[in-house]
Amino acid sequence: MRSVRKEGQIKNCFIIKNGRPCVLILKLKYKGKRHKFVVPIRSNISSNTPKKQYFSLPTNSATKTGNRHGLHYIKLFPIDNKYIQKYRIDNNNYMLQIKSIIDKNEKEIVTSCQNYQYHLWLSGMYSAFCG
Repeated sequence: MRSVRKEGQIKNCFIIKNGRPCVLILKLKYKGKRHKFVVPIRSNISSNTPKKQYFSLPTNSATKTGNRHGLHYIKLFPIDNKYIQKYRIDNNNYMLQIKSIIDKNEKEIVTSCQNYQYHLWLSGMYSAFCG
C-alpha cells in the first residue's frame, strides 16, 4: 500500500524487518529542499523516554511489559531510495490499525519530526547526509 499526498508529507511506505514493517518514511524539508527520512516504529521504547521523543502506538507482541511501542522521533535519519523496500499491509489488521492512527495524527507526527530534524540540523548532525 503506497500513497503520496499533495498536502501531507507522509508516504505510506514501510521497510521490512523480519516480515514486518519497522519504519515510516516521511518527506521533510531540509535546507529548503524535501528529503526522505525514516522514523523507526519501535516495540520497546523505555517507559522513561520523554513523550515528546515518540508518538505512541498500540503495543504489539514484541513489546515487553513496561515498555512503549511507537514512532521514535529521536531515531529519525535520512534515507536514499535504493534502500527502500515496500511492505504491503492490506491483509494485516494490526498494521491497518497502525496506518489508521498514523493517518489521523499525520499533522502532529510530521510537525514533531520536522521540529526534531530542524534541531539536529542546527546542531550540524545532518550536514553529511543531505545536500
